[in-house]
Amino acid sequence: MTAATAAGPDETNTGRSEVWRDLLRDHFVSLDVEVERDGGMFDGAVRSDFLGHLRVSGVRSVDQDIVRTPELLRRDHDRYLQVCLVRRGTAYAAQDGHEAMLRPGDFVVYETERPFQWTLRAEAGSPYWDLAVFTWPRDTICLSDSESAQLTCRTLDGGSGITAVLSRMLTDLLVEKPTVSEGGAIRIADEIGDLVATIATEAYGFGGAADRHANLLRRIDSYIAEHLGDPDLSPERVAQAHFVSTRQLQRMFAGRGQTVSQVVRRQRLERCRRDLLNRRGGEATLTEISVRWGFTDLSVFSRAFREVYGTSPTAYRARVRG
Repeated sequence: MTAATAAGPDETNTGRSEVWRDLLRDHFVSLDVEVERDGGMFDGAVRSDFLGHLRVSGVRSVDQDIVRTPELLRRDHDRYLQVCLVRRGTAYAAQDGHEAMLRPGDFVVYETERPFQWTLRAEAGSPYWDLAVFTWPRDTICLSDSESAQLTCRTLDGGSGITAVLSRMLTDLLVEKPTVSEGGAIRIADEIGDLVATIATEAYGFGGAADRHANLLRRIDSYIAEHLGDPDLSPERVAQAHFVSTRQLQRMFAGRGQTVSQVVRRQRLERCRRDLLNRRGGEATLTEISVRWGFTDLSVFSRAFREVYGTSPTAYRARVRG
């Protein structure tokens, strides 16, 4: 994997559960932890490596309950989508009204911008449970907020079907630690994130259980994704295509904490970022890439790209392909 470990190759703390909270925060987000010691000593370890923008972590500790509360959400504002896979022990996870019971090999999808809870227990005869945790910046995952809310904390079976194939692949990713170029690492991180979203969606779907509001939002999300290259894509166009008023459309997106224009801009930038990595089809110019995804002014595109990714499109392409 590219990059060194996030905080040393292996972080272990014995007898100090308060340090454990700090360690989890450093690797993930702020969490409340209640440890069940039963008179024994506390022990825990976290190891994280990076594959592009994907953080790959192994976590091991003793029986405990972990909660991300609304108060903790206000302490850190970074949005992540995470996959947690149980390697040893058992786990209970809850988010968005869903509950999952996990055995070794099973995994779930969840998000850090909404409250969640975990109950982690070691198996009989062992003092530890063991997890693999995969963390993506939320904006790099092509999954709408409404789709994500349908998928979080639903058990994905590690023992059979296509979810078992993904479970084995994720486990190998933690254990094998492949060495690839920086550009290759970013592409792999994107593709694994897309694969997680696709398999989780296929495993549970949405069917008739989703209400009309959620179905409408999904159709709108699909419409936006299909028309990103249209420079005239606007809230008014989106609303008209779905027979709702612009005001109603904006209220629907306000429930997600975003405007329609913000969603369109962020998705366009993400498509441009991916095209900057793509060597297939020759070397497209920045102008060609930006126009392909609906930007009509190269300077506007370059400025927006720098605001989101912290560097210019030219420097980004050179760095990841270098």
